[in-house]
Amino acid sequence: MVSYLQRRGIDAQVISHCIGMGILYESRKYKNCVFVGYDSSGKARFAFLRGTYGEFKADVKGSDKGYSFFIPSKEKNCLYLAVTESPIDALSVASLLKMQGEDWRNCTYLGLGGTAPCALITFLHEHPFITQVSLCLDNDKAGIRGMETIRKAVQSDPELSKRPVFLTDNPPPRFSGKDYNDLLQWKKALLCQKQQQRPIASEKGR
Repeated sequence: MVSYLQRRGIDAQVISHCIGMGILYESRKYKNCVFVGYDSSGKARFAFLRGTYGEFKADVKGSDKGYSFFIPSKEKNCLYLAVTESPIDALSVASLLKMQGEDWRNCTYLGLGGTAPCALITFLHEHPFITQVSLCLDNDKAGIRGMETIRKAVQSDPELSKRPVFLTDNPPPRFSGKDYNDLLQWKKALLCQKQQQRPIASEKGR
């Protein structure tokens, strides 16, 4: 599991943090990544499986789609929430912030497991201090439609419509791929390429 996530570009510290919190582990039988979602009382309500070989993806039987995988901020009442379609994209956004030298623990990350708004609506109800929501869904037709659907769902919710919840569309740039894991891998490949070119440049300068 750890090797698979690192091949996807996920930062080792981010992986270790999630494992330590009990929100990420490897399944015994098929060695899948298991991403767990808890409610505000600490009860596991949702789990998503991602195969470490092939393209296998599935919710664990009995999962409540009103909940999903999230990485909490180090601050209990953090105002900031980054919303992605998948748990791996949530890990990718955290890894990108760390790459940029920012403190990635200053934000909460929620992976919806798709584009449906139900898990976000539940999350905002259970975390009333969140006011700044960055919608980091995929830069494709489904992702763009998903951001529009989420915005309408938040605005039409009787409780949330009375709160200062500011939504910002923040899909990844198209040139790097469709999602934040594509962007992370593109940036890591570019950084690796630059590092490999430095000795050549220094030799030419001699």
